[in-house]
Amino acid sequence: MTTPLVSVIVPIYNIAPYVQRGLASLLAQDYRNLQLILVDDHSDDDSAAVIAAYAKQDARIEPVYLPRNRGVSAARNAGLAVARGLYVAFMDGDDWLAPDYISRFVTTLEQGPYDILVSPFYVDDPTASTVPNRLLKDRVLTRKQFIRGMLAPVGVIRGYLWNKFYRRSIIESAHLRFDERVAIMEDELFNVEYALAASRFYYLGAPAYHHVIRADSATQSIGVIGALPKQITALWSIQRLIRTRYQSGAVPEEPLRSER
Repeated sequence: MTTPLVSVIVPIYNIAPYVQRGLASLLAQDYRNLQLILVDDHSDDDSAAVIAAYAKQDARIEPVYLPRNRGVSAARNAGLAVARGLYVAFMDGDDWLAPDYISRFVTTLEQGPYDILVSPFYVDDPTASTVPNRLLKDRVLTRKQFIRGMLAPVGVIRGYLWNKFYRRSIIESAHLRFDERVAIMEDELFNVEYALAASRFYYLGAPAYHHVIRADSATQSIGVIGALPKQITALWSIQRLIRTRYQSGAVPEEPLRSER
C-alpha cells in the first residue's frame, strides 16, 4: 500500500482537561505518515502548554498558536494554510480515534480513488454508542446522496467534518476555506462547497471515530432553541449556493476519475 501524507487539523480552545486522550489516539495510529496540525485558538487555560509538551514528543506534530481568539473557522483555516498532505482530515480536540482509523480511510481512498470518504461514528455519552449492522455496508454514493445525507437532521453522513477525509488538491483548486463570518453550521457549508467541486463519493461502513459529548462544550451551550435562527439562515445560504452552482454549470460530471 502506498502511504501518502495525511494532514490532520485539530482546532483547540480551552479543552486542556480533555485534549490529551485525543492527542494520544493520534500518536497511536498504525498509519505513521501524518502531519498533525494542532491549532490553539488563543486558549486561556493550559491547552497551549499541553500542545507544546506533545510537540516535543513527536516531530509530526506542528503547533499553530493564534495571537488572538478568532473562532473555530479561523483555527481550521490556519490549519489548512500549512497543510501539505495528499489528504486532509479534521478532528475535534476532545474526541478520539481507534488505532486503525486513518489507515482504513487511506486504503479505501487509494483503492478508489475517491474524492471524499465518509464513515459512521460512535457517540460517547459517556460510553460509546452502538452502530447498527445496516450502517456497516460499504457503498458508492452519488453527489445528491452525499449532500442529502449531509443536510439530514439525523443519520451518519451528516455535516460534520470529523467523519470525513478530503483530497487537498480539490480544496486548493476550488479555493475552499471556512467562512469566518458564519457562527454555526460552518462545517455543512464547507462540505457542500467541497461536494460541488468533487466527483467521486464513498461511504466506508467502518466506524472508528469517537465523538465525545460534553455538557460544557460550545455546541451544547448554545442549545437547540438558541441555535435555530442561525441554522435557518445557514440552510438558506446552502440551498442558494447549490442552486447557483448548478445553474452556472460549474458542477463537475459524475463519475470522473479523481486525480492524485
